[in-house]
Amino acid sequence: MLKIIKHNLGIYFMILACLDFALMGACAKILSKEMSSIEIMFFRNIIGVIFIIYLLKSSKIHKKGGHFWLLVFRGVVGTLSLYMFFYNISNITLGVAFAFQKTAPIFITLIALIIFKENIGFKGWLGILIAFSGVLLITQPWTNNINSDFDFKNSIIGITSGFLAALALISVRELRKSYTAEQIAFSFIFLGALMPLISMISAEFFQPQYLNSLHLDFIIAPFVMPSFKAWIIIATMGTLGTIYQIHITKAYGITKQAGVVAGISYLDVVFSMIVGIILGDNLPSTMVFLGIIGIIFGGLILVKNKGKK
Repeated sequence: MLKIIKHNLGIYFMILACLDFALMGACAKILSKEMSSIEIMFFRNIIGVIFIIYLLKSSKIHKKGGHFWLLVFRGVVGTLSLYMFFYNISNITLGVAFAFQKTAPIFITLIALIIFKENIGFKGWLGILIAFSGVLLITQPWTNNINSDFDFKNSIIGITSGFLAALALISVRELRKSYTAEQIAFSFIFLGALMPLISMISAEFFQPQYLNSLHLDFIIAPFVMPSFKAWIIIATMGTLGTIYQIHITKAYGITKQAGVVAGISYLDVVFSMIVGIILGDNLPSTMVFLGIIGIIFGGLILVKNKGKK
């Protein structure tokens, strides 16, 4: 029994990481009633900066560096992806927001095909087709009706978030040659705190109605002093974010089944859907539910197909 547990330890840590991430999303959802998604993102990342600095100081591995602008690019596009992810958490159901984020493997596979000329094979195309069909079922572009789970703006933001996340993840492929995982993570989370701070400062120079007319509320919003209850939730969110980083690092660090662990990571969509319903989200319609399943199933095919190469 103990041998089985040790053999699957990476899977167990990934399950815990998925639960951490879903609960962190729940904290962001609760905070969205009081503050903007940009401010939520700022607090989430500024706490993460402290944790990453600790990891950097305790790390015994050092690399010479290089590709500085690629490092900056990774941080910027990753942060822009988070802008959109946290905005959707605040405005649509948790399950759908997390599902949109999981479209990243579709774009990673397509970028690998177009830019790196990788052969994705039949299973790769099948995964793309199923996942893309899932996106269509969620967004339902053939209808003019406003679905209670999302609207056209949120759909575009969600898909763009997945695409930017894919760019950020692909850039890590080259950055690993010059930087440690801690250095790469620090650049991302530092910019993830700095950019929202600049956004909130910038908002002070605009009238709220002007920002609303431009529909830029997902990227510029004023700072609002949190209430005592909000500070508690912010601390909880930061703690969950730190625990998530520990669990996901352990999951990939000790496993010999990286493809399986990557597949398990899709559980955060399931967990977020359950947590969202507990918080008051509407049950997804049949079409939206099938769309979420399509994204998960298509993504699993793509992850498994990539793991065999």
